[in-house]
Parts: sequence; structure tokens; C-alpha cells
Amino acid sequence: MKNIFRNLSLLIGLLWVAPLPAQTSAALATPPSVASSSSEEHPFFLSGIYPEWSKLTARQAYTDARAAMALTRARVEAICELDPEQANFDNTFLAIEKCNSELQNMLFALQHLAQVKDSAEIRDAVQQISSEFMDLQADIYTNDRLWILMKAASRPERLEGLSPAKRRAVKQLCDIFRDNGAELPPESKKRKIEIDKELISLCLQYDKNLQDYMQSWEYLVTEPALLAGVPEVIIRELYRAALEAGYATAEKPAWLISLRDETAITVMTYCDVEATRKKCWEGVRGICTSGKYDNGPIVMRIMELRQEFAELLGFRHFADYSARTHMVSTGDQALTFVNNLIEEIRPAYDAELSQMMALYRAFIGKDVTALPPWDELYAAIIYFSNHEGMDTEDISPYLKASNVINGMFAVYGELFGLTFRQIPSVCLKPGETCPEGKVEVWHPSVKVIGVYDAVSGAHYGSFYMDLFRRDDKRAGGWCSPIRLANPGPDGRMVEPHIGALVTNFDPPIKGKITLFEHGDVQVLFHEFGHMLHHLLSHTELQGHCAMGVAWDFSELPSTLFENWAWNPDVLSTFAFHYKTGKPYPKDQLELFVKRRYFMVAGKYMDMLRQSRLDMELHMHYKEKFHGKSLDAVSAELTQGLTLPFTQAQPSEMRSLPHCISGGYCAGLYTYAWSEVLASDAYTRFEYEGIDNKNVGRVFRKTILELGDSVAADELYRMFMGRDPNPDAFLKARGFKK
Repeated sequence: MKNIFRNLSLLIGLLWVAPLPAQTSAALATPPSVASSSSEEHPFFLSGIYPEWSKLTARQAYTDARAAMALTRARVEAICELDPEQANFDNTFLAIEKCNSELQNMLFALQHLAQVKDSAEIRDAVQQISSEFMDLQADIYTNDRLWILMKAASRPERLEGLSPAKRRAVKQLCDIFRDNGAELPPESKKRKIEIDKELISLCLQYDKNLQDYMQSWEYLVTEPALLAGVPEVIIRELYRAALEAGYATAEKPAWLISLRDETAITVMTYCDVEATRKKCWEGVRGICTSGKYDNGPIVMRIMELRQEFAELLGFRHFADYSARTHMVSTGDQALTFVNNLIEEIRPAYDAELSQMMALYRAFIGKDVTALPPWDELYAAIIYFSNHEGMDTEDISPYLKASNVINGMFAVYGELFGLTFRQIPSVCLKPGETCPEGKVEVWHPSVKVIGVYDAVSGAHYGSFYMDLFRRDDKRAGGWCSPIRLANPGPDGRMVEPHIGALVTNFDPPIKGKITLFEHGDVQVLFHEFGHMLHHLLSHTELQGHCAMGVAWDFSELPSTLFENWAWNPDVLSTFAFHYKTGKPYPKDQLELFVKRRYFMVAGKYMDMLRQSRLDMELHMHYKEKFHGKSLDAVSAELTQGLTLPFTQAQPSEMRSLPHCISGGYCAGLYTYAWSEVLASDAYTRFEYEGIDNKNVGRVFRKTILELGDSVAADELYRMFMGRDPNPDAFLKARGFKK
């Protein structure tokens, strides 16, 4: 079982952090000083089911984090007073897991604030609290008395009568303590603590460099001719950004391109002016490559420390350490999976690359064998536009945001037997009182949705839906835990799960209907898969909810859900023109859906190239990277897996936090692995019906509800009746006949 002590990356952007199971030990009753406290005193962890966001300030974070850590320390000391001969599952294992329930809530909320309301004060709080958290974690994992009790409580005779889930929890928690140094000699324990502290400091600096550079780079265009070819809707967005930044007026227009809203990427894709594409590429290429934002030395030091860390704990390298709880259980297996998939895709990739270069040469009128890196996306658009049947009517006017959201709820509500209801919400200023019957949110655009069983009416959970881009919000899309349900003694959920679904879609324009791009729909369906996985977890132990599953299994529901975003029958239920109400033309819809797997070899090769580099860094740092140029070695290891460029490219690891500071280090292959699993699992829905309620209920009862109470490979067999098969993935994308 994963738990919060182990997940250091909780405080540096981890998407899914691991929870804790409930316990019933009387020895761990909350001390009177906290039991009598109100949420006014500790709002980060005493605010009930829904946090009081207006009270969650950086200053309050220090107070509440230290109070929560003090509670945890006191509870650990109480556990250590036990006689080893009396140690059992309840008073030892469950007690250990429960001892940090306040700290868990506090850290969930702090992590979330850092992602959706970024500020210098919050960043400072995260860094300081991270350091103190590291001290607490080190003390717990290296507590010899605690380890003696755990070993005593895990004797075979003391496990008799325990459920399979509890037996699994015992093994998992013992493994976690071993993997975090419980059996190391004193000097090695000390060194591990030093490594942990330096790693979290480096990861925070890596993220800070990335965020600061992305916020700082911008390019102001004052001549409209420099934006030739850019879609009009994007040009209006650039003009609005310049107005809001004070760079333009109605009399003197200008257009602001930045990395904050990814408009630099869009302009590189469509702009016919090479000088503009090059300027945007220089901004993208410069991400953390030099000066005060240079992440190269940070990456190398992180890899050096991770290698030392792994060896200290008896692993060959960090990839093996990371894989110990994955479906793919060793670094060698993960790298073999990546390399095998590369070879399966390579023929299609080479053919795609050859066609793209031929069309690019014809378009520019030059016989070139390589293209400038600022033309990579532009060449892809040339390739796309020169293929008959790919030019369909723009679907965006048919994707009214409210229709898409309601359509998504209808699809999965029917499939899984759920109902979704919006809960009244309000965004408060500090000091204001929340009206009765409303839930507080951190921004006026955030909605709160309750998820209920369609038959019993049971409230499984609620989630905040924060869909639109803001300057103080981390880029991308993700789901975060906010509160975890508490399983009661009879299996009922005493409290619902609470989570947050966050994306960065274009913000609404006042007075205009909000429309989505189809890419937004795909992202929304993906993240909704994560959210339902979290909210529907119904396990005997809290620590076995969905966030505890094997890391390379966690993307299965989300990736699977993307299939419904591309299904023509599903799209036809909500794709109606926002003005006329007419459905998207059926013949156009069929053509549009065919675009899903058009020109995908390059997409998957990009994914696999990054995955290979991630594995090589975490497996062979000493042999291949130490003392060498990160950029040069990265280029060597990924040779033949990119377009031929006229200029060398910096290593992607400089600006890929998933692999360096996030939860996907030595695990980026998870995305490809999950696509294989999802394509295979989807064949059951295709065969029995994508709206087949019986299949939906089986998926809910196995994959979604059982979380980590059963091993991931066994869960998969429970749903599919066999082990995963990659053929569906390869055939659907045209990589295999």
C-alpha cells in the first residue's frame, strides 16, 4: 500500500498521491487540544468534507502543517509504547496509517493550491513545509522501535483471520518501510535522509525554473503581416492578450504571443512567415537551456542522487526501485516494452516521415534532406492538408461547452449507473461567511459536481471542475485528491471522496457562448476517467483506493474513456451547432472520426522517444551520462526517432517535469502501456456494445471500485478474462494488419 509518507513528490506536482487506510485503535484518539479546535484554528485539515478555501493562505499553511506534524509525531510515539507481543494489525498497521490523517488533508489542500493559485508565498510555503515533512518522514521510516512492532505484528500467526485486503496491506507497508531504509545501518540511513532532502530541493528548483521561464517569455507582434496564415480566432486571442497586458490599444493594435497560453506553439503550426515561426521556436527551444533558468545541471544532479539512492537500498538503479510496485516490475522489462513498440511502429513512422519530407520539399520548392526545427509543426500541417478526406467542417461550433459536459455525464451515468448533480457554490473573499447550503470554491468559474449511485442514491463523492486557463494556474490537465472517503466498519463510505478535475481550456469571453475544440473534449473525457476512478473507489481500507494502484495501471480508466470522445454515436448526442441547433453533419462526423489515427506514427514515436530517454537516464546514468553533455547523449540515444533537423535540439529532459520532478520518473512508458491496456479493454465494449450497461457495471465493480485492494494484473484479468494483448492497439492505428 502506498502512503503519504512515501510520496515526496506530493508537494512538487504529483498527479495522484497515495492515501491511508482507516483504523479503529483507541490508542490514537485525537488529543483534546485538537479535538476541541475549530476550523477557524486549523482550516487546512479541520474544515469538514469541503475545504474552506478563503481561509487557506500561505501563512495558515505553516501553522496547520506544523500542528498536523505534531499530531503525527505524538501518535507514532504512542504506537511505540506497545509491547511487541501485543502488536497486531489494528494497533500497529492501521494505527501507523491513521496517524497522519490531518497531515494528509493539509498536504492535499496545499498541493492543490500550488497548482491552481500559484504565488511566491505559496511556493515558499511548499518549499519550507517540504523540508519539515522530510524530517518527519525520515524519523518515521528509521524508527527502530516502530519497525520491531511491524515485524512482530506481521508474524503468520497474527495474520490469521485477516481479509485478503488486510494481508495485502501488511506486506505493502512492510515493503514501503524496507524500501525507505528501515533495515539500513545508521550511516546509510543518515545518507539517505541527506539524499532525500537534496532531491526535493532540486525538484522544486527544476519546477520553479520551468514555471518562471514560461511566465517570462513573450513576443509582441506589431505588424499584422507577420501573422499570415494564423487562424483568425487565434489572432483575436493574441490581440486580446496584448490589450490585457497593456501592450496594445484600439488605435495601435498589437498581438502578444507567449508560452503561458501555448500560443507560441499554435503560431509555429500555422504561420506562413518563417521569421515568426523561428522567433517562436527560439522561445520554445530556450526553455531552461541557459542562464538562471538552466535545468541541465539540475537534471544531472538529480540522476546522480537517484542512482546513489537506489544502490543504497539494494537496487541496480532507480528504474528498478521505481518499478517494484508497477505491473511492469523491472526497468529492463519497461525498456524492452518501449524498444519493442518502437520497432513495431518504425515502418509506419518511416513511411510517414518520407511522405512528410516530400510534401515539405514540394511546398518550399527546395530539395532539402532536413528541415529547420521551427518548421516541424508547419510541415505536419502541410502533410495533413494535402491528404484528401482530412479537411472536414470545423467541429468546434458544434461543441458548446455545456452540451459536452452534460453529454459526458449522460454517457457515463448510463454506463456505470450514476447520476451527477451540480452543488451550489460560492467564491469568497477572506473573512466572508459561506452561505448555508453552498460549497466554497477558489475561483468563480469553478463548479462542484456530486456523484451518486443511480439506484441507492448513495453519495460516492464530489469533485471541483476547474476548466479554464488562468495566469496563476499550472499548465496542462490533471486530477487531484482533496479528501478521501472513510470506509466504515460495515463497508459503507462514511464520508464521500472529494477531488478536483483541472484543465486549461481557453477562458470564456463575456457575452459569448463557450465552445470547446475537440482536443478539449478528449482531455475532459480523459481526466473524467481519473476522477471516476478516484470517486468510485469503494475498498475495505482507505489506503487501497484508486490512488494506491500500480502507477502504470493508473492511466487505464482515463485512456479508455478517450474512446467515447471519438465515437460517432456518442458525439452525435451532444454535437449541435451553438446557433442553429443542427447536428454535426453525419458524413462529416464519420470523416472527422477517421482523423483520430491519421498521422499518428509520429505522435507515438515522440511518446516512445521520450520514454526511452527517461528509462536510459534512470537505468544507465553512470555508464552513459555522467560527466557528459545531457543534450549530446540525449541526441545520440534518440537518433532516428525524430525528424531530420538542420540544428541540434536541446534535451527534452530539461523541460519534462513528468520524468524529473513529477511522478513519472522512470515511468513515462506508462502512457504507452496504458494505451495498449485501454485499446485491449475497449475491445470488450466494442464487442458487447459501447453503451452496454452490464459491461459498464463489471468495469465499475472491478477496475473502478476495487482500487489497489487487488493486484493490477489480477484486476485486468477479472475484467478481460486474460492478460493484456497489444494487437488491438497496433491494429487500430494501422501498425499491424
